[in-house]
Amino acid sequence: MTQYKVIAGTFHVKGFSPDGDSIRFQAKDQSHWEFFTWKGDAAAKKDDKRKQLRVESIDALETHYEGYHQPRTFALAALESLLEMIGIKNVIYSLSQTQIVDADDGKSGFIASASIDPFGRPVSYLFPKSAKLTDGSIVDSNSLPIENSLNFELAREGLVYPTFYIGTDRVFAEKIRAVVARARKTKRGIWSIDRTSDFTLYDIRTLQEDILLLPKLFRRLVKFFDNNSDFGMLSDYMKRQKDKLELWDGTKKDSLADLMKISGRRIQLKTPPEDILFNPK
Repeated sequence: MTQYKVIAGTFHVKGFSPDGDSIRFQAKDQSHWEFFTWKGDAAAKKDDKRKQLRVESIDALETHYEGYHQPRTFALAALESLLEMIGIKNVIYSLSQTQIVDADDGKSGFIASASIDPFGRPVSYLFPKSAKLTDGSIVDSNSLPIENSLNFELAREGLVYPTFYIGTDRVFAEKIRAVVARARKTKRGIWSIDRTSDFTLYDIRTLQEDILLLPKLFRRLVKFFDNNSDFGMLSDYMKRQKDKLELWDGTKKDSLADLMKISGRRIQLKTPPEDILFNPK
């Protein structure tokens, strides 16, 4: 069973570029980071006081990704909901809306994390300061109150896509899958206009302004447009990614392309996002 380290601290956005699934966190007791294994490129981040978190089990629409963004209204909705839950108010963005230049920063809360990703980001569930958690404690999947996490709340409100990895705790993933199913059924938030399963792709503007997609697919398509002028190469490009996916039922797939149907400019991805387990890279 997965063991999680509970860490009390403060959340920070001023001078940074957070989004709905990424934010900085400073531990009240820096010695708690010794719980984790820091190796390779991640080791360089161990002594950073304000660590970039990777918010587990969810993926928010991109507010900024290599110069591109997804439809801003929904992308900012996830970020602003996250900040409201934490208690960060009076947020002022840069003109490009890619950075927060001022805010009531440093609000208290907790994270519960079991691992560090290859980029040195603690893979975390976030909790408000009101959560009944003990700083420095180690808890397992049965005792961590996932329903009180901000990850769970964002998924419940339909503000983010579910995004699981092969190592994601199945106990928590099942709970998030359940609230995502309800949000989709009631067309809450992004599920009212999500087009991941079937859309027509004309150009980069389509991705930025017109349609809501699973962010992982958005990122792949943006990179395709950056490096290819012939749309007919999309199928080959997607196959070359070698994602090494696993589906919820245990089926293995070489790439996201194995789940896609591309007919001219019409793209279909009929497998629900919550049924896909990605291989962390």
